[in-house]
Amino acid sequence: MLIEFKIENFLSFKDLTTLSMVAAKSFKEHLDTNVIKTDGNISLLKSAVIYGNNASGKSNLLEAMGFMRQTVLNSFRDALLDNSERKFPLEKFALNTKSEKDISYFEISFFQNHTKYRYGFEIDYDKIVAEWLFHTTSKEVYLFKRRNQEIEINKSAFKEGLGKVEDVKENVLFLSLLATLGKEISSSIIDWFKNFNIVNGIHDLGHKRYTINKLKTDKEFFNWVLHFIKYLEITNLSIEEDKLSDHDLDHLITYHRKFDENNILVDSIAFNFDKEESEGTKKLLYLLGPWFDTIQKGKVLIIDELDSRLHSHLTSRLIEFFHSFNKSNAQLICAVHDVSLLTKEIFRRDQIWFVEKNQFGSSELLSLSDFKTDKVRNKSAFNKNYLEGRYGAIPYFNSDEKLNELLYGKGK
Repeated sequence: MLIEFKIENFLSFKDLTTLSMVAAKSFKEHLDTNVIKTDGNISLLKSAVIYGNNASGKSNLLEAMGFMRQTVLNSFRDALLDNSERKFPLEKFALNTKSEKDISYFEISFFQNHTKYRYGFEIDYDKIVAEWLFHTTSKEVYLFKRRNQEIEINKSAFKEGLGKVEDVKENVLFLSLLATLGKEISSSIIDWFKNFNIVNGIHDLGHKRYTINKLKTDKEFFNWVLHFIKYLEITNLSIEEDKLSDHDLDHLITYHRKFDENNILVDSIAFNFDKEESEGTKKLLYLLGPWFDTIQKGKVLIIDELDSRLHSHLTSRLIEFFHSFNKSNAQLICAVHDVSLLTKEIFRRDQIWFVEKNQFGSSELLSLSDFKTDKVRNKSAFNKNYLEGRYGAIPYFNSDEKLNELLYGKGK
């Protein structure tokens, strides 16, 4: 379970920025559905929703999580592939002369196997500048601390790191090296990073293949999807293999009821799913693969533009389903634009976040729970207040006379 994620100097985020999944103790709404009770003294949120203007940095925040995940999973492998000269695909904050030369910072806190970990690194284009791993039992203690190639090991709590310090290269994470060697704690943490499902809500390419393969191989999932999409008047599904192609290109076939002139059911008709179904139907069905996998296995699902191509009522029902039928402590983090979702009936105040850029072009992240009670209460109309600009982060432009002049000419 994700507790907290921090970044600094990455894409549009210049300053240290924190996304917290810790539930505010003073908030009592949706305790039974939206909150995860842990073994420790904190409770975590099942979801976080992020709003903001176009180009405010919503996608960049989610991309930062993806970058950290990929770096952790691939740093050892990629260093070997690139003959130890690998440069990280790092994109620093570019609108400041100092930040473009500074290092970037990533840190994440989470529960894995009932243990709380805090892991992070500082990174430049071609090397790991710092790296650290802490765990908490009765109190937080370090397992290892790294500064460039100097690594300090906790000899009693992290024996798996002993004797391996000299083996790590400057462009490889020590954690990744140890996991590659099969070390227990490091491998467990790598497994936690693998449990991130990251989805682009605009394009289906990344998860389409996963969902089709799961439909082919997982009968439980197939039956779940079939029941899920009946409200779309789809009565059945099948998968058609493209035997003429050199590539593995399977196609979904959907079936709809056919009636005669007296509205009596006479047959079913097959549709080529990708060519004949609506864009919203396609997005929903392909999204169900990672959605099912996340909830069933207790993973973290990150979706950019969750609401694109979906009716707002459908999006809200998906989120409510995630809250109510999530028995494995899965978590959802999504960026959206649909303000109809911004209601106290769906989310707690601490689940709602806003991103906006300051005058220097840097993205800033703020939780609705951070606002004073004169701007937000539990009974406030969150969406109405948002559109009125009380929380910032809204898209706008001024319909001024200059736009009219440039469009039609002066004096017209």
